[in-house]
Amino acid sequence: MFEGPLPKNDKIGGITAESADKRGWARLGSIFAKGQEDAAGEAVTAPGAGMEGNGVRPTDIYDRIGGFLRANRLDPTPTNYDLAYQFLCSDDPTIIAAVDTAIARDGILCADVAREIAEVAANQVSAELLDQLIQRAHQSMAMAAGLVTQSTADVKAYGNALEKGAAAVDAGGEPAARALSLLVDLTRTMIGKTHDAERRLREMGQQMEFLQGNLAEAQATAESDPLTGLANRRAFQARLMEAMRNAIAENYPLSVAFCDIDHFKRINDSFGHDTGDRILRLVADALSEGAGEDTFVSRFGGEEFVILFDGIMARRAAMRVDDIRDELQDRSLVSRTTGEPLGTITFSAGIAQLQPNEAPEEMLRRADEAMYKAKAAGRNRVLISGED
Repeated sequence: MFEGPLPKNDKIGGITAESADKRGWARLGSIFAKGQEDAAGEAVTAPGAGMEGNGVRPTDIYDRIGGFLRANRLDPTPTNYDLAYQFLCSDDPTIIAAVDTAIARDGILCADVAREIAEVAANQVSAELLDQLIQRAHQSMAMAAGLVTQSTADVKAYGNALEKGAAAVDAGGEPAARALSLLVDLTRTMIGKTHDAERRLREMGQQMEFLQGNLAEAQATAESDPLTGLANRRAFQARLMEAMRNAIAENYPLSVAFCDIDHFKRINDSFGHDTGDRILRLVADALSEGAGEDTFVSRFGGEEFVILFDGIMARRAAMRVDDIRDELQDRSLVSRTTGEPLGTITFSAGIAQLQPNEAPEEMLRRADEAMYKAKAAGRNRVLISGED
């Protein structure tokens, strides 16, 4: 529904700021923010940090997890079991605060929110593993540097000893014989140290190669969304900061697009979360394939995606996103389990271009507001921030 320059009353403009859903930008704040001491309602099951270490029987833990899932109407999936266990049995303040805040806000821990908490928690674990691997790499490098320093000192001492021994040998007599014997022993010792240093360096080299592989894997996991394979919010924010610095330094345009699947909750409620996951992957693939090579596509959270357009103005970015939206709505989808038609899958999007002296969060906020204007205008359309 984006076709280039259009009159103000067309679908690319004409929506007042008052008609936008202002709650949209608030949802960009992480649900991991603290601020609620206790959750309200019967859905709350107080976290029991370290329950196993306090003599609580495994059967009691199982019962509490089951009660937590029933109270919050969560399906008994492995992901939900793990989240309930982490909430009830661990001392992770991030998960506890996230679940408490979500329950206080919504009355129960909704399935979509639970999934988002679990996904962010999984990325958090990966990030912690990444930090541990980096620390181990630093330790290995420090050990290698120490070995090189010691070997350098040994070589210098050996050189000094050779110089003194050579002088004694030149002098002749009994001192020369003793000096020659000492030089032979010293040489044997130095050869042994050299062989030992070579062995240790080989071992460190193998360890560094192993760490390098693990670091690459951990970094990819920490910066990717496990469901769609796209970059996650953590990776997007880092990429956005870098792109903004380059755009400002080299004076070229930068745009972002917020895309949100229309009526996604209805899809989950009508066809189940497996189908919802399939739709998320479908939209993720459509965005990553259609946005172009000069873009960075990320799953921002839930059913929201964000695209960074490097060196591209807002209007051209909007045209690309609209082409993707148009192609996606023409697909005929059916449920894999029942064969029932899923209907038309669409998304709404908002575009914002970086303005002079603008902070990254402000540009994202404007894109998010434009996306909610698109929702308010009837969904399944693309709007540019500021073109009202």
